[in-house]
Order: sequence, then C-alpha cells, then structure tokens
Amino acid sequence: MPLRSPDELLDAHHGLLIDGLTAVFGAFDPEMLGHVLPRVEWIELGGGEVLFRQDDPDECLFFVVSGRLRACSVDAAGVRTVLGEIARGETVGEMAFFTGEPRTATVTAIRDSVLARFSKTVFRELLLAYPLVSLNMTRQVIERFKRVTSGRSPVTKPVIIGVLGITRNLDLAAFAESLARRLQAHGNTTVMSSQRMDEQLGEPGVAQATRADIARSRQVTVWLDKIEARHDFVVFVADAGRTEWTQRCIRHCDELLLVADADEPAQLHPNEAGLHDAQDDGEAQQTLVLLHPDDRRSPTGTARWLDLRHLSTHVHVRRGMSRDWQRLARVVSRNTVGLVLSGGGARGFAHLGVMRALEEAGICFDMVAGTSIGAVMAAYGGMDIPAREMIDAARAAFRENPTGDYNMVPLISLISGKRLRRIIDSAVVDSRGQHIDIEDLWKSYFCITSNYSAAREAVHMRGPLAKSIRASVSIPGALPPVMLEGELHIDGGTFNNFPTDVMDRRGAARIIGVDLLRDRGLRYELDEVPGALELMRDRLRGRARRYRLPSLTSLLLNTSLMYSYARQQESQSLVDLAFAPPVYAFGMLEWSKFDRIVDAGYRHGIAQLEKHGEAVIAAYRPAE
Repeated sequence: MPLRSPDELLDAHHGLLIDGLTAVFGAFDPEMLGHVLPRVEWIELGGGEVLFRQDDPDECLFFVVSGRLRACSVDAAGVRTVLGEIARGETVGEMAFFTGEPRTATVTAIRDSVLARFSKTVFRELLLAYPLVSLNMTRQVIERFKRVTSGRSPVTKPVIIGVLGITRNLDLAAFAESLARRLQAHGNTTVMSSQRMDEQLGEPGVAQATRADIARSRQVTVWLDKIEARHDFVVFVADAGRTEWTQRCIRHCDELLLVADADEPAQLHPNEAGLHDAQDDGEAQQTLVLLHPDDRRSPTGTARWLDLRHLSTHVHVRRGMSRDWQRLARVVSRNTVGLVLSGGGARGFAHLGVMRALEEAGICFDMVAGTSIGAVMAAYGGMDIPAREMIDAARAAFRENPTGDYNMVPLISLISGKRLRRIIDSAVVDSRGQHIDIEDLWKSYFCITSNYSAAREAVHMRGPLAKSIRASVSIPGALPPVMLEGELHIDGGTFNNFPTDVMDRRGAARIIGVDLLRDRGLRYELDEVPGALELMRDRLRGRARRYRLPSLTSLLLNTSLMYSYARQQESQSLVDLAFAPPVYAFGMLEWSKFDRIVDAGYRHGIAQLEKHGEAVIAAYRPAE
C-alpha cells in the first residue's frame, strides 16, 4: 500500500480530491485547505489489494478519489457477507473514526484506486474549522446505514465498464458504441479505446505504455481519472489481443463484459488468461454477453460457456433486437426490473393476464422468477414471447387437468404426476422447439423449490428448465417429489411462495410482484370437524351443503404454504409495483377455468396500472 506526499502526487489527483470533498462536505476556505491538504497521505491500491482488514484498530478516515472498493465481513460462524461497494467521492472508515472501535469489515480495491487518508488529528481540525462537515458526514453515514438495514440490497452502479472479446471476428468497437447509445438513457456515457486514448493525449502509442514506464503510464491513468469524473459511464474497449491496453481495461474496470459470438466454440480465449483462476474480494464483476442472430428461436448450450468461467450473470443479445440492447444497458447500469410471480394453483393463470396488461402499457422486465405455478408462468416470461402467444401456449398446455391422474395406491403421493410431467415437458418443447436449460432463456430466470433432503429453500438459476419447474410445483403429499442431483425437491411454496427477497439479492433495482396469497383469517362455525361419512353426505347436497371445509388436496396445498404466509408481509414490502388479482372465488385446482382466471388477472392489471397513473408507468418503460 504505497503512500505518497502531495509533492509526489499529480496535480490532477489533488484537484479531484478538492472537487470531491467540496461535493460531499460543502465549500472550504482556501486557507484551511492549504493547511490541511499537505498533511493528507495519498494511497494508491491495485485491484485486489486490501485497504484494511476486519478487526484492525486503525481509526483513520479515507476518501475515495478514484476507483472502487468492496466491503466484506465474516461472522463468528465464518460466513462471509458482501456489505457493499464504495465508489469515487465516498468516504471509508467512518464508524471506526467516530467510535474508536476496530474495523467492522475488510475493504479491498476492486480495481486500481487512489485514496486520500486523513489521520484522526487532521480530520478533527477540519471538523473544528467546519462544523457543517460533521453534519454532512453524519448524513452520509445514516444514508449508508439505511441502505443496509432497509431490507433492500445496496447497489452501487459501475462507472468503468470493460468490454473484452473472447471469440473470433467480433466488431468490438461497434458493440461498444451500440451499448453506449443505450447507456446514455441512464447517464452521461463515453467510449474509450486505445486509439482514442492516443488521439486525446496527442501521443501515438501512449495507451500501450507499460507499468514500468511510470511517466507515460501515469499520464494515461490521470487522463482516465479525468474522463471518469466527467461521466456516469465509461466503456473501455479492449484490443483484439492481449496488449498493455487490454490489460489496463481488465485491471481498471468496475465490471467486465466478456463478449462472444454464441455460434463460436465455447472455449477460453487467450484474453481470459488468469481471469477465472480464483475468486476473491477484489475481483470486478464479470458478465458474459452472448450475441445471437435475430431469428434464433432460443439459445442452447449456454451451460458450456458458463461452466468455464466465474460469472456474476450472463445476458443473451440478438444483434438486431433493440429491446435486447436496452435490457443489456439496464443490466450493466443496475437498472433492471424484476418480475416475481407467486404460487397459487390454477389461480396462477392470472399471472398471464397481468403480464398482458404490463405489455400493453409498455412496461418491460429484465428478470423473472416464480414459485410453483408462478414458476411455470415465469418461464413463459423468460422466453420473451408476446403475451397473447404466452396465453395461447399455456391454454394449449393446460387443456388437460394436470392433477387428475390419481394413484390407486398412494404410497408417496395422491396424484401420480405423470400427466403434469407430460404437460410441462410438452409446454417447453412446443414453445422452444426442444428441451432447454434455465440459462438458455432469453431473460434471466430462477424458480424456487424446497429441498426435502437438506430441509432448506433452493434457488434454481441453472439446470433443466422443465424438471426444475416440475420440482417447484410438486405439492408435498399431493404430487411426487422430483429428484435433482440426488436430492428430493418439492413445492417451493413450503419455504418461499413469493421470492421477492431472492430477486432483490439478484440485483433488481425495481420489483414488480404478483401475489396470489390471500390474507389468512378464515373462521368456521364448528365445534368439531365432521366425520368422513357426514362430509360425504354433505358434499352430495351441492350448493346447499353446510360444511365449507377444504378438500384433502387443497388442505395439503395450503398447509405447504403456512411458512410462506408467515413471511408474506416481508415479501410484499420489497415490491415497488404490486398486483393481487382477486381470484379467490376460483379453486386452486380449477384448471378448467383458464380463460376466466386469465381475464380476471388482466382486468386487475389494467385497473392497478390506471390507479398508479402515467408517471409511475413511465418509470418502467424502456428508454432509448
């Protein structure tokens, strides 16, 4: 961790510090700055270097002049948690400074970074001279604490986005320009390549300066810091080969996009040497971008690309599809919209109606997830097909009752599950032309199951789509469990029927939620549950029956949701745009009411959007 005096530091960094401090804390008297700044220590960290470690006794305060850092903590059980990232213009180490207690987290540079270190003595002098600094700093600490404790995962947007080609014959410059055009909707964006660097500095070959060439390399670094300070996003275009500029792009970015032609072999490229050897706290996030022709029905074989790499996510892009580029820009800029669909048996057809209402309003979503029947309907959303096509496909798939094949000898379940398996398998093949994996969907998708073998919730973001969906809908006792990698899985509603918390952890900036669970509070005017014969006679009365008790299958289904009911309020609190279609008049196994349930969801979706108004809806529409 090299320390440098102001005399050794370039004037550009000195100016960036003053601009940054002024932006965060307010205006300073030049005389006071002249007294304090010469006593500031300058720190330059390379990507992966540690600023300080958890439990260190250091009480200094740091100000990030350029770069990005990540804070992680480890609890008594050894569980590591990423607390968040610290970007340019933010402070680090406030809690230890104010309390004098040891550091509560380990802070590591994600990329090359420059920080100013204020000793406790120096910063106290600043606070005494400018009391407002303390107020502004306290406000910043409170805002950061609120982000951590609000229930929503803190998100720090990347500034430097590296673009690295990993297959042959890519026009990386055109890719970067196309991405930058879409990023412009989210902030001031520019593109930087080695050629542009040479042009802007007026010195051919300066972009290829080695780290050993200290003067020229620092000249490039300072210029990049200036560009970063002027823009919300800077897209770094790596060279085709493993040049010094390519290495700088990899080393200097907050997020690295690995761009590949999906039709090329899924093998490691020389440019990726060392990128996937190990994962640590100092790694920039890596996103795989697979480019496809416009007429492709569905990606296939995505697993081959993912198995070779440590990735935060992947994005499929059809070269000529504007909506795919817009989605990529939202993923990169951390502006993704997630759609979460709950379980609820046949009532889940209402999800299709809500998705139709969203489509007609011009609202898009980038990630989609669901539990149980919500997992089925979410898969249609992940296929990126028009809502009317989704509805037609689902109607055809569910024209047969999926829960009507009862076991004569119910050893493991009341329903055999063969019919459901045939319906779901056929639904995937009919829509995509073949069996695909979750990672082959155009949009990011996950579904929830309950791992019976391990007694825990399971989140499926990879693996066979149809089989994962079947596991998510397998109501315990009613349907047979599904075997996944040697473990039994059952209906995800047992643990998490409305997985907004998982969608939040996946990084969705806004969450649209469709929840089919009604508030519990049912009461029965009975002292005892009648016997079997009396219940049978009562059911023969039809509408005139006295007892409105649930059937055995409904009882099993609702019992499996008890824990999800207990966390329903918590799940709903994470939703930004909420829908709760009134479909409780329909039974959870009334599969024949498909069109009526879809229509109920559609009418509710339209009404809710009208209630929210145009200003709210506009925030969910794609921007060019």
